[in-house]
Amino acid sequence: MNAAAQSVDIHKDQIIFSEGDAGDCAYIIEKGRVLIYITKDKEEIPLTILGEGEIFGEMALIDNQNRSASVRALEDVRLAIVTKQQVLERVSTADKVVQLLMRVLLKRLRRKNIGGPGGSRISEAEFDNSGAGDDGTQSALDQIKLENQIFQAFQNKEFELFYQPIVNLKNKTITGCEALLRWNSPQHGLVSPNLFIDIIENSSMVIPIGHWIINQALKDLRTIQDQLRLNKKDRMSDDFMMSINISGRQFTHSDFVNNLEDLREKHDLHTQNIKLEMTERIMMDGAIAIDALNQCRSLGYAISIDDFGTGFSGLQYLTQMPISFLKIDRSFVMKILSDPKSKAVVSSIIHLAHAMDIEVIAEGIEHHEEALVLETLGARFGQGYLFSKPVDLGRFLKLI
Repeated sequence: MNAAAQSVDIHKDQIIFSEGDAGDCAYIIEKGRVLIYITKDKEEIPLTILGEGEIFGEMALIDNQNRSASVRALEDVRLAIVTKQQVLERVSTADKVVQLLMRVLLKRLRRKNIGGPGGSRISEAEFDNSGAGDDGTQSALDQIKLENQIFQAFQNKEFELFYQPIVNLKNKTITGCEALLRWNSPQHGLVSPNLFIDIIENSSMVIPIGHWIINQALKDLRTIQDQLRLNKKDRMSDDFMMSINISGRQFTHSDFVNNLEDLREKHDLHTQNIKLEMTERIMMDGAIAIDALNQCRSLGYAISIDDFGTGFSGLQYLTQMPISFLKIDRSFVMKILSDPKSKAVVSSIIHLAHAMDIEVIAEGIEHHEEALVLETLGARFGQGYLFSKPVDLGRFLKLI
């Protein structure tokens, strides 16, 4: 069958493909019905009948095996052709766990055919070595295990928040902080955020864990402001801003804004002291997320874009989102002294932000010279190891 065409018409009783054929494409039935069958001793043994809207022939593309059954048109049919590239592109970009489940399902289907009356010409070893290898399977299994460990850690209260100061680059005073999730494992100590943050954000765990983060950050914000007032720093307390990272999945949750407001009122805080921080990918979460952003901004919350320039391509969202702060990603900051192009990008971002009445925070500052250049270019705020690494609440209270 010619896979270059977009669709094909097949006459009644015509064979579409046979057992043992190489798989070069799959088919979606647009009209008519087909019979899936295997052959034993020259006798057709029916497996199933498929009709309009159903797909067949995909198994051989996914596991790279020959066709395990034959297909014959029961009546005149019209088939849309799905190329091998179309299938494999989608499989390769799927979540590792989804790929694993797909391989397990295909293996079971193959075994069912192997055990059937038609016999088999495919060995178990051949199937196990097809498609993604053992490394892919082990990686998916490790991810499932890690997800379970993360959820158990949350249940066991092993998570805590650390705080990294955000400073005024001109006078080096602390004006706020960013709340950062840390996992303090009894067995392994502090676990690198790179190992668990993305997993949380891309799973349903982000809703309960995100709710806990907001509640704890606001509780600690209340403590920070009270401490500042005790230290006779009322102005600093009034202006202090807590940045809390929010995922797109949280913004699209129907109760997000109401829950946020409940927690804020619970801790007797003002919206002007709370900054909701997200990445550019929030634009990919659609109108629901944008509506939630607009609600939050109308209530007085500040909105900050993290890792600016590294995610969603395009500047249109700057006019669509109610942004009050943006963070210049550390990948630009770390090259600002050595790479004229990076310096030019940073300068352009700062000028663009100022023209749109958006404040700029430069993150990842590690050297005095970087801070000086950024201040000269017009960045008002900075964050990084030059000022302090993320610390627990007790140590942060000593910094202020």
